[in-house]
Amino acid sequence: MIIEFKSKAAGAFFMTEPVMKMVFSAMGVEFSPKGIFTEEQVPRMREALANAIERTKQQDQARMSQHDEAVRQGEASGKELPVGLSQRAFPLLDMLTAAEKKNVAVVWGV
Repeated sequence: MIIEFKSKAAGAFFMTEPVMKMVFSAMGVEFSPKGIFTEEQVPRMREALANAIERTKQQDQARMSQHDEAVRQGEASGKELPVGLSQRAFPLLDMLTAAEKKNVAVVWGV
């Protein structure tokens, strides 16, 4: 399933359900295919996501380093580059940041 995120503060973007589940889990939010972060919730959600990204940056960098080393040794030809939480969650973090500045909600799946 592909889910669209919208806000009056930023352009819409899409996330697949598995990625959305990963991002929401990292934020401590229960997954729902439809929902809203109200104006009041947006600052807390932005902070939760920013903290989750910061916690996983080392893991993301370690995966990238392992991939780079495998490429140098010729073991990673044809393997996909690993994509971590910080990269997958960036569009939502960007939207939440813009929504916080404009004091508007973020909705998805509607």
